[in-house]
Amino acid sequence: MITSTVLRPVDPAHFRAVMRHLPTGVVAICATDPVTGTPSGLVVGSFQSLSLEPALVTFSVTHTSTSWPKISRAQQFSVNLLAEDQQSVCGALSSKSEDKFASINWHESSYGSPHITGSLGWIDCRVEQEIVAGDHLIVIAAVQEMTASDGGDPLVFHGGQLGGFRQRLAA
Repeated sequence: MITSTVLRPVDPAHFRAVMRHLPTGVVAICATDPVTGTPSGLVVGSFQSLSLEPALVTFSVTHTSTSWPKISRAQQFSVNLLAEDQQSVCGALSSKSEDKFASINWHESSYGSPHITGSLGWIDCRVEQEIVAGDHLIVIAAVQEMTASDGGDPLVFHGGQLGGFRQRLAA
């Protein structure tokens, strides 16, 4: 028997305070805007693999993002696995600047998306589906190509702070 339960609203500040205990990796989602021909990017901490066969990944992005529409209309993008020393890249891509890539060293992938120099790896993807969920969109994407660098530690967000994995473990 299925019963219906009325849920009490969760205070957003309390929700955030609890969720900050969960560390997340930090990635940069980047594409070349087909309208302007310029690179566009944003940072997410919700990136994860979804399926092995077919190879799918997923992440969520807020409805208020001004960068996601530029990336979405490209229908393909790169996921840059940020290294612990790339906090400045994270800051630049999180800004409201018109030219977020002004201080970022990058090159174009074979799919035409920005690959940020110094990242731990790159995953070139094609948008498969966008699902509205609360105040976010859940993006599901098919992996087209991927590669990893020779090492290093990931950039991690935990407790409201950015840092390296080992650095966060020691804290």
